[in-house]
Amino acid sequence: MDPTKASGIDDIGGRFIKDGAKIIALPIAQLCNISIDKSSFPRLCKIAKLVPIFKKGSKTETKNYRPIYLNKFKILYEYQSGFRKNFSTDSCLSYLHDYITNGFDLGLYTGMILIDLQKAFDTIDHEILLHKMKFLGFSIEVIDWFKSYLSERTFKVKINDTMSSSGSVTCGVPEGSVLGPSSLCKRSG
Repeated sequence: MDPTKASGIDDIGGRFIKDGAKIIALPIAQLCNISIDKSSFPRLCKIAKLVPIFKKGSKTETKNYRPIYLNKFKILYEYQSGFRKNFSTDSCLSYLHDYITNGFDLGLYTGMILIDLQKAFDTIDHEILLHKMKFLGFSIEVIDWFKSYLSERTFKVKINDTMSSSGSVTCGVPEGSVLGPSSLCKRSG
């Protein structure tokens, strides 16, 4: 638990959870076990608090804000070129050229597949994800829990001290979850 991270909709800070871990760990574990046993994710834990962070350009255009800042916590893959200061398509192409050339020099089959999925994690269709889980052999209980986890999610936007009314989330995966980009974008191996 990183105590410097912003609190959620409940305004319980990471410092409180970290400092109180010895006392609250068992009750939280029990709540998690009840959630899993009942294949039901708590409704009050499905509310996201979004705090927009200005990128560049006109402050009146919503596209110029990001709800998260990945560089601060070194979450991005080290060679990520998009959306980063001092990186560009040139730095990406330079890295790819070196990687492919080195592969050829070592006698390896080397190539790449390029796919540009804009806002990919924001557009994941929940029904398709659940059907793929069924196809892959996940148990009905696990699928039901994930269905509960993904369904009926809402968000509120906080700007300064003002919180918006709730909006519905109908696709995508929760920011910061094990399904989200911050977990899946790290290079493995």
